[in-house]
Amino acid sequence: MNPATNPDSTSPPSFWRTVRILLAASRARSNGRRRRAQELLQRRSGNSTNWGSLGAFFAVLIMVGLNVLAAFLVHEASQPPAPPPPAPIYRDARIAVSQTFLDAANRALNDKANFYTPAENAVPQEAYSAESQRISEITGGDPDQIESTLRQGLHDRGLQAFIVDTAPPPPAPEVIPTAPQLLAPMLGSLLLLLWAVMLIFQGEGLEVDLQRRRHPMWEWLFSHPVPPGAIFLAEILSPLAANPIYWGAPLFVGFTYGFIYGPDLGALATVLMGIPIAIATACIGKAVEIAVMLRVSPRSRGAVIGLMGWFGFTSMMIFFFGLSGLPKLIAAAPAFLLRFTALPWPYLRWFLGGSAHGTYSFSLGLLVCWALAAGTTAAAVAFSVWGAQQGLAGNFASDSRPSAAGSSAFRSGTRPLYRKELLWFTRDRSAIVQTILVPVTLAGFQAFNLRFLVSHAQESWNYLAGAAILFGTYFLWVLGPKSLTSEGNALWIAMSWPQGLEALLKAKAWLWSLISSVLVALILCYAVFLFPSAFWKIALVGIGWFFFSRSMAEKSVTLVTVTSDSGEVQKIPSGRRWAVQLGMLTFSIGIVTQQWHIAVMGIVYSWITAAAIWQNFRARLPFLYDPWSEELPPPPTLMHAMIAISILVESGAVVAGILLGIFGRDNIAIAQAMGYCVCSVAVTLGAISFLGNRSVSLHEVINWPPSQSPSSNSKPTLPPTPSWWRTLLSTNTALVPALLAGVAGGLLLGLFAHGYIAILHHIPATAEILRKSEEQAARIFGLKQSYFVMAVFFAPFAEEYLFRGLLFRALDREWGREWGGWRAVLGSAAFFAIYHGPLSWLPVGLLGVANALLFKKTGRLAPAILLHMVYNAVVLS
Repeated sequence: MNPATNPDSTSPPSFWRTVRILLAASRARSNGRRRRAQELLQRRSGNSTNWGSLGAFFAVLIMVGLNVLAAFLVHEASQPPAPPPPAPIYRDARIAVSQTFLDAANRALNDKANFYTPAENAVPQEAYSAESQRISEITGGDPDQIESTLRQGLHDRGLQAFIVDTAPPPPAPEVIPTAPQLLAPMLGSLLLLLWAVMLIFQGEGLEVDLQRRRHPMWEWLFSHPVPPGAIFLAEILSPLAANPIYWGAPLFVGFTYGFIYGPDLGALATVLMGIPIAIATACIGKAVEIAVMLRVSPRSRGAVIGLMGWFGFTSMMIFFFGLSGLPKLIAAAPAFLLRFTALPWPYLRWFLGGSAHGTYSFSLGLLVCWALAAGTTAAAVAFSVWGAQQGLAGNFASDSRPSAAGSSAFRSGTRPLYRKELLWFTRDRSAIVQTILVPVTLAGFQAFNLRFLVSHAQESWNYLAGAAILFGTYFLWVLGPKSLTSEGNALWIAMSWPQGLEALLKAKAWLWSLISSVLVALILCYAVFLFPSAFWKIALVGIGWFFFSRSMAEKSVTLVTVTSDSGEVQKIPSGRRWAVQLGMLTFSIGIVTQQWHIAVMGIVYSWITAAAIWQNFRARLPFLYDPWSEELPPPPTLMHAMIAISILVESGAVVAGILLGIFGRDNIAIAQAMGYCVCSVAVTLGAISFLGNRSVSLHEVINWPPSQSPSSNSKPTLPPTPSWWRTLLSTNTALVPALLAGVAGGLLLGLFAHGYIAILHHIPATAEILRKSEEQAARIFGLKQSYFVMAVFFAPFAEEYLFRGLLFRALDREWGREWGGWRAVLGSAAFFAIYHGPLSWLPVGLLGVANALLFKKTGRLAPAILLHMVYNAVVLS
């Protein structure tokens, strides 16, 4: 191109053209980030809907509505309630009037010309007007309302409704402002400042990724021959071009002024004051961001940026929920809020051009807004220039070296992975934002959405403790995936550690459970303060949470996914998410309803579920970068056992309910027995068929060969046998002693159960429960016989196949890790016990321990089945 014909090809762009180019680039960056976020959301959710320009229009509409909503909230908070209209003066249940009015009424009623005229219409209007005006001057009431009261008195009681007011007019009472009247200036000013904070910390858009690389303006300073002032101005104004929330900010000013001066001046204020204020708030936020990027050390930079985004997000959500939450806040803590009314709160009055005498001037408000906008804009530009000058000098990272205190703060301990996770908080201070502020904020907003439930939390200790457990559970559910995602590719540096990524993720689960336990402990301490008599119960809840939180954290950490170089996070399968949620609410439900056996069931169920999920996760872990090559652990796995047992329990309840509806309540015993028998057979046969399709025969499940290594994850190799029933009925010398041991063990445990029941009969709390149970058994026909058939001829086969053949075997496969050996024995026995009544946990748990040991020692499931049958027969006999 010829430079002579096109001078722009050789000369740098002008000042304002540079500003326009950079603002257009900022808008393009914002649109690109929005489209990219939408693409990632569609990939994670599986929804391919693309709203395009319509979605951008709705986003702008929501931001405009947010500013208008904020204006309404400021107006409502700053308007004290109007005092109720005073009533006329009453004395001795009659209206106190002057002698003049009483004489006029007496003459009107005694006049024969008014014989057919209603009493209230007979009195001249002049008398009504004069008397109502006199009473209004004394009481301050409305004359029209006072006149209506006088007429109504004449109509109802005639002259008996009045008494002569001989006392002098009382002095004007001292006006004592009420709490809402005192709080109005403070609340209005605070909400105005909150709106300003929301805009200041919005920037070019709320950022969830604290580690995103930013391209600040000084890159243009070094690479383009353009005026530096234009670059500074464009960088300062970039939030206005990128974030639609600033586009609706002038409407906040317009509506706020319109409530005071009317719609015409409100529309004028939108242009004259709203636009400068929006520019000023954008400049302040960008100046702070520039200073943070240049003057704050890399270790703390992410934390400050995260705090800015957190302030912007939290203040925005406060306005969304403010209309319904502000009255409740004032009603809940008026005494606490009134303490701060002693401070001066004239900010909203100054902003609106008001004086101390209560008068408002639009011209004064215009001058105040212009001065405020000009002063803050100039200060922001000066602050940005100072930050750039200091930053370019190269002294912005003087505190980036690890301090001696920080390096030795967590030197104690023997687990380096735990120390690494604790040092994460000192070396990368954005971790506080990622792991505490964001999850707590989200949990707080969820608590607000469920405020009708939270409002009852302080009525009883169990409600408050249950709310604490629910809060901690949700905290862990949100914390896990967000914390892992925020680390991005830095998480996978640990793949070079000698201990491996699995140990690192376990350490993260420990850290998350520790953080959540601190938060839950604070709420439980508050519960102890409110209900000191329930101290020991709340302490038990805390102990239960200590174990439950670790299992919940370990389940959450399995949702880890690989983050690509472009920031794309792989979609978490919905099945895996549902698996992590298994048993998530059982613990809190047990606490709220004070059913301790359900709470214990939730803890045990969560631990076994965590072990099942980790067994599959451990197999997937080496193949996170190539999931097409991963191999799941060989069946039967813990997850197979968990699903089969859950189906047995749920289907048994459903079938029993159906049969109960068919046969009636009188035949409840037969319904329950038939339901369990049908479901136990169906679930067992279904599990056998399911595993058979995966090359796991029944022979391999009911036998435990001595040659199988407990640490091996491979499927045992056994010589095939003609049929499974020959295995159970084999009469070789190895099986006969095992069967005799099963019979003897069943007799001993059955006798122990009888002694245990005898002891329970001497305990008042349990004796009453047993007495009612025995009376019910004697009253319902066929209950003992039905339970005997179910417990002896059906339950042992199904339960031993599921709990020992599948569950215990899968747990024992984890030898050398969290499970295996005695932990597998006790874990499977505890899981077996919680599916029975709470009073039978001890003998049933011992039965589970004995059968697990017998199965592993003899290598046969038949002795355990026989032991189970004999035990049930002895107990029910």
